[in-house]
Amino acid sequence: MTRVARGLVLALAAWLVAFAVHTAEPAGYDFIALYATARLVATGHGGEVTDPAAQFAMEHAILSERTVFLFDPNVPALALLMAPLGALPYTPAYAAMLTLGVAALLGAAALLAPLAAAEQRARLLPFALLAPPSLIALVEGQTTPFVLLALAAALRAPPFWSGALLGATALRPQLLPLFAIVALTRRGTAAGFAAALVAVATLSLAVAGVDGLARYPLLVSLAAEQLRPGELGLPALARRGLGPDAVLNAALTLAAAAIAAVVIVRRSRDVRSRTVDASPWSLLTAPHALLHDGVVAYPAIAAAATGTRATALWVGSGVVVALVQQAGVPLAPLWLLALALGPRRAIRP
Repeated sequence: MTRVARGLVLALAAWLVAFAVHTAEPAGYDFIALYATARLVATGHGGEVTDPAAQFAMEHAILSERTVFLFDPNVPALALLMAPLGALPYTPAYAAMLTLGVAALLGAAALLAPLAAAEQRARLLPFALLAPPSLIALVEGQTTPFVLLALAAALRAPPFWSGALLGATALRPQLLPLFAIVALTRRGTAAGFAAALVAVATLSLAVAGVDGLARYPLLVSLAAEQLRPGELGLPALARRGLGPDAVLNAALTLAAAAIAAVVIVRRSRDVRSRTVDASPWSLLTAPHALLHDGVVAYPAIAAAATGTRATALWVGSGVVVALVQQAGVPLAPLWLLALALGPRRAIRP
């Protein structure tokens, strides 16, 4: 079987598994929140995309069994980009999002392949499409596969476009800070990054208006204060022992980000290497990151695949740790820390 055929078979398997799981209980997954804000835009109510009450009313109208509010803290620009899906009925919209998500994972795997040793690339492809974080992201209908694709493409793009692609992490705003630091270490990437943020801000203003944007910080703060069993960040891990507190959460997040920034800048001398290094650190320093966000660490996993033993170690332990994390035992932050500090292949400038 050729590499292309193998990739298509794995992609089809991932699609079928995710679709079957999601459609069995659609009200239990994140896509309902993303779809609700997209539908608000599609039906001419874009100014309400940051209104928690309007979000919940739309969720319940779409799926009556959705009785617990699942808010969407993403930037309003995302709701505008997803508005074509919001114009579709729910199931076709999810099928379209799932197809795009699988394609994003497949494309990211192709772009990240050169980071790994040549003989290890075939072993990493099934992991990229079928590892627990990938399947969870697909089942949830989340945006993280697209964030991963943007990061993978940033490694191959010219400076300006590399910075713009790093700015696409604004789709998951909690992951943005460290990639901002990476982009700002080079003039060309900094310009692209700034342009991307301006574009996101402009689109967000266009869809939500001034009043809608004024409500947005509340949604972000609600997300930052969440403490769910699958959290990947060190701040969340510390809060399990210290208790929930907004000021404490902010202090822990800033401290973790500062330490990570120093490690990334000192360890690597070019933007590509720093992007790879920042991939696990962005999860470790996020105030709110769940298992589906784990796909963002795939660049570092690819770079750690230096040989058969190393690949088996990181892939095997990654799958086990993800399953243990999903069961409620917070091992993933420690695993990510080991990945962030561990050896990797040199990345060509």
